[in-house]
Amino acid sequence: MGSVFVTGATGVIGSAVLASLREAGVDVVAGAHAPEGAEALARDGVQARVFDFSDQESMTRAMQGCDRLFLALPLAEGMARRGHLAVQAAKAAGIGHIVRASAYAASSDAHWRLGREHGTVDQFVEDSGIPFTILRPNAVMQRFATTLAPMVRAGQLALPEEDARVSYIDARDIGACAARLFLDDATHHGRTYALTGPQGISLAEVAAILTKATGREVAYRPVDEAVYMEALARDGVPEWTVNMLVSLTRVVKLGMAGNVTGAVAHLTGHEPRAFAAFAAEHADAWA
Repeated sequence: MGSVFVTGATGVIGSAVLASLREAGVDVVAGAHAPEGAEALARDGVQARVFDFSDQESMTRAMQGCDRLFLALPLAEGMARRGHLAVQAAKAAGIGHIVRASAYAASSDAHWRLGREHGTVDQFVEDSGIPFTILRPNAVMQRFATTLAPMVRAGQLALPEEDARVSYIDARDIGACAARLFLDDATHHGRTYALTGPQGISLAEVAAILTKATGREVAYRPVDEAVYMEALARDGVPEWTVNMLVSLTRVVKLGMAGNVTGAVAHLTGHEPRAFAAFAAEHADAWA
């Protein structure tokens, strides 16, 4: 069994996949977008290669010697084009199995924009002729400890999701699922798994859990979409990304993100982590 090339190895999901594969004793090559990311991985004992998602040849070179690919793409304009280039690079490099990290409820004809972007990449993977497995995880819990951490520290989640529920998933459970697919490749070829946490919870419930974990009051304040968009723009988020994030909140409000599946337990043999456990473990992120 050869190496797995992990794209986005310094990101939330990619790093979780990398950790799970290393724990399972799988030979990995980490893909990083910047030299400093590759250097940090190398210091941790990981073979790392720098590549550019916009440059097919750089990706082909980075994948050389690997026989499997974990494909996660950054949330940035040109996502579908980058996905196409990555699949072409995988073909040129002789990759024999792609595990693709997509998004919950994605499809090439989804009515929401981010779902279509992810679904289009999924279609490129399916049409490639390379054996594949697609993971479609729901929103990751780690978002509250990264991009949303300033809101938590300020004591107010100002988001336009009303009282809708989301079955948030811990990125470590996504990593464990991906590792299982690579350890047992052929069983999962051609399959798609929708990954969720153990329950759908509202942002009001999230705020209550964060209040308990941090020891400080955290409230949920539903805001209008326009207010949310203005806040993102003020933070320097590019217009394309703003539109994608807004499309995601609309799907949440439609009640499409609260369902729970048994895929994590099916793939890993353990139940997915609950949000309360995640919050208790990550309290330092909000200090």
